[in-house]
Amino acid sequence: MNDEIEPVHIGQPEDIDVGTVENFEHEEINYAIFRLESGFFATEGHCACEEQAFLSEANVEGEELECASCGNRYSIVSGDPITDLELPPLKIFDISQDDEGIYLNL
Repeated sequence: MNDEIEPVHIGQPEDIDVGTVENFEHEEINYAIFRLESGFFATEGHCACEEQAFLSEANVEGEELECASCGNRYSIVSGDPITDLELPPLKIFDISQDDEGIYLNL
């Protein structure tokens, strides 16, 4: 039996502008897909705050995001919290890219 999970096609690079974030849902789970100057990144789709705000609504500045609901800041690259170090880090996922598009590696 093959335990490897096939990468999930997200779309084309031009679908996401540099410096922005898009929501991506796969099998009823939300992911936040970021396009930064340094490439594509993916995190879990919700903030760890009480409101469980969608990170696709976050403000992106450089390699950091700020939750639109609670104001907590996280590193997009590592998932580490910046403002409230008591918060758990965001789960991060690998992104790959080829001639066919960009993929979420779960």
